[in-house]
Amino acid sequence: MEIVIIGTGLIGSSVALGIRGFQTHILGVDTNPNNTKKALELGIIDEICSVEEAIPRAELCILAIPVDAAREILPRILDLLKPEATIIDMGSTKVGICDKVRNHPKRENFVASHPMAGTENSGPEAAFSDLFKGKKTIICESELSSTYALSQAHTLYKILGMSILYMSPQEHDKHIAYV
Repeated sequence: MEIVIIGTGLIGSSVALGIRGFQTHILGVDTNPNNTKKALELGIIDEICSVEEAIPRAELCILAIPVDAAREILPRILDLLKPEATIIDMGSTKVGICDKVRNHPKRENFVASHPMAGTENSGPEAAFSDLFKGKKTIICESELSSTYALSQAHTLYKILGMSILYMSPQEHDKHIAYV
């Protein structure tokens, strides 16, 4: 399975490490060439690609970049995505991201999620395979995602050792603001 990780910092690289061994070929995309180079050196990713090279190859795409950047690039990713592929975002707020793609023709390929995990460190050097183990993730607007895309997300989060909660984007952002 070809998996694209967009954002090879702590979160994206920890996802890659957590799914190693499941017959995956991991393509790394990042605007910071130092991150992708280091992730490749550390064996976190198998190949460095651009968005335009990687997305058409992807069966699963993980979007692990800052929310503002994710909101801007997500429609382009959906445009390039194969009809049977899935994209899962890991952003810390959901309303803006969900609103941005609500009417996109491939909206059903998208799963809006927020894994509740992280550390004070950043970059691929800080990544570790058990970052998500025993933690929770929140999925928003599951009713707008296809059954297949949701099953991909469930499989990913099961492999990473996470449990799943469901909320609306508004409910999610309100609760996260309190935290």
